[in-house]
Amino acid sequence: MSQESVQQFRAWIAEQGLDAFYITHPQNASYLSGWLNDEEGSGSVIVSAQQQILLTNLLYGEVATREAAGWHVVIPPGRNYTQSIASLAQEYGWKKIGFESSVLRYSDFDALRQAGEGTFSLHPFEETIVNRLRDVKQPHELDLLRRAIAITDDTFAHLCQWIQPGMTEKEVSWEISRKMVELGADGPSFSSIVASGPNGSMPHAVPGSRQIQSGELITIDMGARYKGYCADMTRTICLGEPAEPRMKEIYEAVLRAMKTCEQGLYADISGRDADALARNVLAEAGLAEYYIHSTGHGVGLEIHESPSLSQRAPEDVKLPAGSVVTVEPGVYIPGWTGTRVEDCVLIKEDGVEVLTQSPTELVIQR
Repeated sequence: MSQESVQQFRAWIAEQGLDAFYITHPQNASYLSGWLNDEEGSGSVIVSAQQQILLTNLLYGEVATREAAGWHVVIPPGRNYTQSIASLAQEYGWKKIGFESSVLRYSDFDALRQAGEGTFSLHPFEETIVNRLRDVKQPHELDLLRRAIAITDDTFAHLCQWIQPGMTEKEVSWEISRKMVELGADGPSFSSIVASGPNGSMPHAVPGSRQIQSGELITIDMGARYKGYCADMTRTICLGEPAEPRMKEIYEAVLRAMKTCEQGLYADISGRDADALARNVLAEAGLAEYYIHSTGHGVGLEIHESPSLSQRAPEDVKLPAGSVVTVEPGVYIPGWTGTRVEDCVLIKEDGVEVLTQSPTELVIQR
């Protein structure tokens, strides 16, 4: 990551009246250090006015030293991070240390608090400027996201040629993972959803042994991860013509909601207003009660990050220029079927660039 981001974080730390800040959120630590590793317990960072220190263990020491350019890598004996932080605070004279209160476990907080008695005090912050910095993607981040999305598009194109009636949802999910890796991905950015027929009424259905049938809706939610960055895309398809005309009507309403939202987005629109662009279309189609989730979310080092396109978003949440978000309206009718369509888009000053390029035609002839 650029040193400019670290300097912005340092300025924010000073504004809060702190001497240092302890980052334990894996993706925040990755963003600052440039070492993309979100394995639990693999690393955390401390930033002060002069120091930028990465704490890790012997399992990751070599790769952390190689990839976290400009960072002082510390490997605490016996993985005793608490004592190492206390020693660093004494060495550098840190009296007030901030921490991410929504991430640090209470047991770790309590151990650190006790270790710091007489040396430093701990100050909780639910969010930091790092979260806001991550909202706006830097050019190299956009390059990685574009590649992750392109792999996802290519995987879907392969899938449309490969999928056949009689295959199970699990088989399709496995083929998605296999093809993504073949095309250069780290792997899927999340566990792929393949929900056929009545399973489509569950937004987060888990692929099972159900065999896919001709004439039913199949919701496929998938995304490749490339060098730490996550894509997210959903398409609903039908092998042959839908068995019931109502299926196509519902699909067309959801697709219309997605495209209407994309066309109405712009920099600094509120998350609530962005959500309403899609929600209003489905309400007009008489489907409001079946739209049970938010319209979108940010993507980057995590598959779900800010900003949020949601009717529950705080009033001050805006979509900044340079953010990459999903647009994913859906309709879910219990016991019958469901459908969702999702793109990733780049927010610009006067609109969006749609990054996902997969076609949205419902019917795949078989």
